[in-house]
Amino acid sequence: METAAAASSSKGAALDDLLKHLVLRDDEKEDVMIAAEQVKEFKKEARWMAIAKVHTTRSFSAEALFGKMKAIWNLSREPNCREAGENLFIFQMHCLGDWKKVVHQGPWTFRGWAVLIEDYDGCVDPEKVAFGGMYTWAQIHGLPELYRKIPIVDNLSRKIGKTKEVQMSPKLLFEGNYVRLRVLIEVEKPLSRFVFLNIEGEGRKMLFVKYEKLPYFCRHCGLIGHDHEECGDGDWEEKDLQYGTWMLASRRTSVTQPDSRRPIIRERGRDRGRGNRPGRADGTFQSRKRSSQEADLDADEEDGETMTSPLKTTTGAADGMDSDTGVQRNLNFVDENISTEDIGGAGQVANAGGQIPGEVPPPPPAYIDPRERAKIRKTGDSKVDTNTVSENQLAPSAASLEEDRRAQ
Repeated sequence: METAAAASSSKGAALDDLLKHLVLRDDEKEDVMIAAEQVKEFKKEARWMAIAKVHTTRSFSAEALFGKMKAIWNLSREPNCREAGENLFIFQMHCLGDWKKVVHQGPWTFRGWAVLIEDYDGCVDPEKVAFGGMYTWAQIHGLPELYRKIPIVDNLSRKIGKTKEVQMSPKLLFEGNYVRLRVLIEVEKPLSRFVFLNIEGEGRKMLFVKYEKLPYFCRHCGLIGHDHEECGDGDWEEKDLQYGTWMLASRRTSVTQPDSRRPIIRERGRDRGRGNRPGRADGTFQSRKRSSQEADLDADEEDGETMTSPLKTTTGAADGMDSDTGVQRNLNFVDENISTEDIGGAGQVANAGGQIPGEVPPPPPAYIDPRERAKIRKTGDSKVDTNTVSENQLAPSAASLEEDRRAQ
């Protein structure tokens, strides 16, 4: 694949050859002047700029790249984005914090491909910008504690790439015992898999190199930007794959770290539940409603007695118990000091409705259609026997008047 620098030089050479036989007119040679003060203002406005390219030979949408990177960066203010050529993009941020995040943090990837970003002053031709590589975090595993010194680690890190930061005692978020390095990975060189430490009197020690985050890389040649099936004809045996996922650092799982998937259990009284009600310690809410068992609705009375209607035969009567006595005891309708003879005879106690217990009540009055009732009131002519109709049936009521109005 022809590099960007080679393509730019070829275009420049073609333009020089073209100008050799061209004659420029005087009006074409006229200049547009820019004052020095304007240059200062333009440079001030051009601060916090960066130029980027996606390290791939595949085609993609610029709008998709802009939307994805804005979502990944999540800057304080939305940057200005535009295309500056074939697979060249210019981003202008609006503050120093956003610019540092875009240029110096990362590594950034788009659809698994590396996004190479460089600082840009706005004056250089975008096609002449050289993209050296991408910064990422690497780890050196197996370094003995005796030789865990900054000068030794610095020399080892240079075997991997240009070193920007060294962490001698990092927080172990990944598996293993390692030192952490932020190094520049050159995309035109294969990835480093090992570094060697030669100790006089002890011999050489091979130390593993692992990476925390990498874009697509070839398992055959070790270059970033393509897969092993896209390298050459893509038909490789397992022994030909000299690189692999074993070069990637594995996240550490520790019981001391809280699991975000587990439900949070709050202690009683520490939080309020739904509806400003106290929550429960097991994470559920206590309802104010009680079941029938909790309210003892199904439990019998302490003395074994139940409330019965005076018109119904009680269980005691069926067993030979005096039903009148049961009614008096349960409902307290009759004073115990008053004898039954003074009220209505022995064994007969009248209830509040004038009925004697055990007597069948009279049937309800017959139903009369509202229209017939109206005719009875107006003309006195009715097909029903008026003698059997009580005065209450013939008397008008609020309900019957409403039904009459509806019938009309």
